[in-house]
Amino acid sequence: MRDSTWKKYAEAGRARAHLLGNRGPVRLDQYGQLVSEIKNAYRRTGFYVFTGVLDSDETRELTEDFDEIINNAPATKNGNTDRYGRPSPYGGYFTLVEDEKDSDVPPGVYTLSHPFIYMESSLRAYAHPKILTIAESLYGPDFVPFHEAIFYKAPGDGLPTRWHQDGRTHWTENGECLEKLDGSGKCHGYNMSVALSNCTAENCLWVVPGSNRHWFRASGGKFPPISERLDDAVPMLLSPGDCGIVNRSCLHGSYPNKSSERRVTLLFGFHKRDSAIGASTTNVHAFKIPGNEIKEITYTEDYVLERARMIPLAIDARRQHRPTEKPFKYRGSYIGNAAWNDATRAEICREGEEYWQQDITL
Repeated sequence: MRDSTWKKYAEAGRARAHLLGNRGPVRLDQYGQLVSEIKNAYRRTGFYVFTGVLDSDETRELTEDFDEIINNAPATKNGNTDRYGRPSPYGGYFTLVEDEKDSDVPPGVYTLSHPFIYMESSLRAYAHPKILTIAESLYGPDFVPFHEAIFYKAPGDGLPTRWHQDGRTHWTENGECLEKLDGSGKCHGYNMSVALSNCTAENCLWVVPGSNRHWFRASGGKFPPISERLDDAVPMLLSPGDCGIVNRSCLHGSYPNKSSERRVTLLFGFHKRDSAIGASTTNVHAFKIPGNEIKEITYTEDYVLERARMIPLAIDARRQHRPTEKPFKYRGSYIGNAAWNDATRAEICREGEEYWQQDITL
């Protein structure tokens, strides 16, 4: 149960969120790009909610695939069988968190990393024309990938996510962002949450508007604990089929889910190509379980362009699945064959050479 102050806090957050002017359908100008009003609202607040992006058929297909996988999740950490005793091939890609107070409670799934490996519907959704048009409108025709995952917050006692900023590279020494208000300059990209469930104030991501302008850890600073209810934070409210983008430099987090409704969001992300190539940073995503390991890296052009190949591969997979839909035309450079077939399906999963080995943390 929430304490007595939660309802008031959540209601105030919802009210602030609806006053920001950063939600609505994807709207394009005469050049097929996001209208300037949307881009300006995103840059001002650090996030934007695009309503009604995926149709009900695609949302249902993704949800059914997710439910099938979650039903076959490993029953224990590092296990290879599910709660029914069946083999679970997904174990290496699940982040499971066990209840430290009760060993009889099975672990809860927190994230499913790299879904293109085991959920082809997620690859096809990645190539949704509106999703890729958003990326192109903000980062130019040669935008490149970041990382993919599925976030799951269980009903009743879903785990919190600490307040944090993802960006770790493109700040000044004083902690000011290099990205300018007009969108120019080096940046950390954005996370996109594709909603497969209702994302309410009780279970959703909360964001501090405008916090993408300054690094909270600069000059010895630190992130607040998630137990602190920030007065300026707002919930990113989503319905199934909506897509919310959050600048990775923003301060964001989520409170424990005490509601009766789960939260399931498919995470995509994109970068500016010129923010990635040549950048030296600590990569935490190019591992089977992100965050378990780290590597210091300087991204070469080949590294970035080989990872960019997943965009045209996804476009071809979607084209085959939805032949009457006009596909997005990716104008960026990439290395490799972009035809989706049995050979490339096996290639991106090949042990030791999986596509996620070249995820791009900035």
